[in-house]
Amino acid sequence: MANKYLRKYITPAAATETTIYTVPDANTAVLSSLRVTNSNVGTTALTVNLYPQGGATAYTLLSEYALPIKQTMDVFSGVPCVLESGDVLKVLSSQANVDFVLSYVEMDRT
Repeated sequence: MANKYLRKYITPAAATETTIYTVPDANTAVLSSLRVTNSNVGTTALTVNLYPQGGATAYTLLSEYALPIKQTMDVFSGVPCVLESGDVLKVLSSQANVDFVLSYVEMDRT
């Protein structure tokens, strides 16, 4: 069982739910941080959803959180989030120019 420390980052289009991470087959992931920075000229509304095994049902981790101009926040606030094989994490911002940086550990279960 190998552990890999990784990160992903995206700046999605405004008002477009975008996949930031999908847990690979035969893996478990521990998400330690999802930092979000609003570089826009106005407050943005943030939503983060988890889709277990890529299904159609979303479980909301953050709902329409108002992030002010030039501010940064951590969605998980120091509390790790565990995802299993096939789980999909998606982010949504009401404004453009919002950066998402995900830090996580991936554990191979084979």
